[in-house]
Amino acid sequence: MKKTPAHRRELAAAALIIALGVARICLLLLSSLKANGGPGFPLDDPWIHLQFARNLREFGAFSYFRNEMVTAGSTSPLYTILLSLGFFFTSDEMLLSYVMGITFFAAAGLFFFLLLRRLVPDRPLFALAGLCVFLLEPRMEWAALSGMETTLFIAGVLASLYLFAARAWRVLPPCLGVLLWIRPEGLMLIALLAGGAAYGAFLTSSERADGSSRPALRGRAGGLPLSIGLFFAIVAGYFVLNFLLSGSFFPNTYAAKMKFYESGPPDFPANVFGFLTGGHMTAIAVLAALGAVVAVRDIVRARRLEPIILVCWIVLMFLAFWRKLPYLYQEGRYMMPVIPPFLVLGLLGASAAGEFIQRRLFARAPPRRYPLVPVALVLVAVVQFFYGGEAMSGRYAATCRYISERQVRTAHWLHDNLPEGAVVATHDVGAIGFYSGRRVIDMVGLVSPEMIPNLHNLDSLRAFLLRKHVTHLAVLRNWFEIVNVDPLFQTDEARPEIMEVFQFDPSRLHIVAGNVAGLEQLGLSYLARGETGTAITVLKAALRMDPLSSRLYLNLGVALLSAGKIPEAEASLGRALAIQPTLWKARAALARVDAARGNRR
Repeated sequence: MKKTPAHRRELAAAALIIALGVARICLLLLSSLKANGGPGFPLDDPWIHLQFARNLREFGAFSYFRNEMVTAGSTSPLYTILLSLGFFFTSDEMLLSYVMGITFFAAAGLFFFLLLRRLVPDRPLFALAGLCVFLLEPRMEWAALSGMETTLFIAGVLASLYLFAARAWRVLPPCLGVLLWIRPEGLMLIALLAGGAAYGAFLTSSERADGSSRPALRGRAGGLPLSIGLFFAIVAGYFVLNFLLSGSFFPNTYAAKMKFYESGPPDFPANVFGFLTGGHMTAIAVLAALGAVVAVRDIVRARRLEPIILVCWIVLMFLAFWRKLPYLYQEGRYMMPVIPPFLVLGLLGASAAGEFIQRRLFARAPPRRYPLVPVALVLVAVVQFFYGGEAMSGRYAATCRYISERQVRTAHWLHDNLPEGAVVATHDVGAIGFYSGRRVIDMVGLVSPEMIPNLHNLDSLRAFLLRKHVTHLAVLRNWFEIVNVDPLFQTDEARPEIMEVFQFDPSRLHIVAGNVAGLEQLGLSYLARGETGTAITVLKAALRMDPLSSRLYLNLGVALLSAGKIPEAEASLGRALAIQPTLWKARAALARVDAARGNRR
């Protein structure tokens, strides 16, 4: 964009709109602080970055416990490094994360505007209206306050797309190299833009041969060899760092997530479709479909590559996660980097539709100079997004409270009640690692890569915990079902996902396999519906699969007691107490057995 007075005014207007968008996010944060009585994050993972960053700041090591657990456990090394630098200025981890997330959100907004301005030239008012759409997107607001690297990665993606559109060949390669340091998915955009540049160069050379006046790529290539060399140096540094830390070219989190979520639900495509088209996205989704048509038209007629690259990025991200991590959870944060390109496609569709309508209705008004109809179409999306953001406010506060009541509360209990030499195994290593001050062993491999090959194998997990000299477990009940011992601490049983802390006694503590726990829940559901016979059959089948669970014997005894099978119920309850003498529910059930025998007499 040329630095004319008009362009300066456009940038000033964009800066003002971005400032208003930042103010709206600050209001969302204040609303959450007021509702919860303090700061929080809507997921546990931000404290993983913060723990690495704090140890990097204090010990100079990429470690998860002091300088003793060196590992490539951060999916975003660059974000972690930036956090560590931030710790030189403040010790408040929440403030640091909020400021960085909002700053990168503002940067993403700027690059969104610049990209849209390139794709829809001579329409500054339309581009400014489109910027409002991005800034009001509720999930972008969530990402800005999530404590994660999401807005940094989105800013990097948009910056790369803008530099490609601006033909800034000297700046683009290093930017792409840095993108890989933010998230490994950056590798896909690197390949996509490299392919786009090669295809564009081919078109350009073909057009020069046939005398065409529509070259696909223009721009100054001076200094390009040095820029490409810098790109390879940055990329090599990323792979070398990970290899030196953990012996693999990608972070542990990448392999751990892929392994843990390898069998996803079959409805992932439908979930993604709803993610991009449901709720506040309805209007923009219809326009994005038209924008995809415009992208195909542009590559065929005008040989403009940028719109089709947006389509390809969305498709690549979908296919990659469908293949490797087919889950949409935590507001779909892994798929959030496709939202801004999707919005750009929607805005391109609005521009095309608005221009067509305006030509029909206002034939004498030049549509490019007076883009009233396109702007009106965009304002429909703005209204939808605004009200979507209002709904996000309550949801964000609720999820922050949810995490604080479980992970953060448990972490503080561990800090206050366990000896300093305690070793805590958990599957949620974020807040527990950051606030407990205890060595943490990761049961799902994010910061303990040696666990990754043994995921979904309870025997291997048990051996792993013994090798690591674990003294305590801190687990969510629906993740790991612990039986035969009483918890030392647990969160509110009246709410879902109960976090429990156990002393790790290998001779007594037993972890129930997921299929057995599922069968047990099925039996209990039959019992609750009064289908006692079916419940007994199911619970007996579960016991044949796992005869070491005191809780299974308890639940079977209760079912037998309901069926009037007193001797069998007494035997099952007695077996439960033999395994776990402190199981008071079994003693209460035995009292009912005695009462039933008394009634018979």
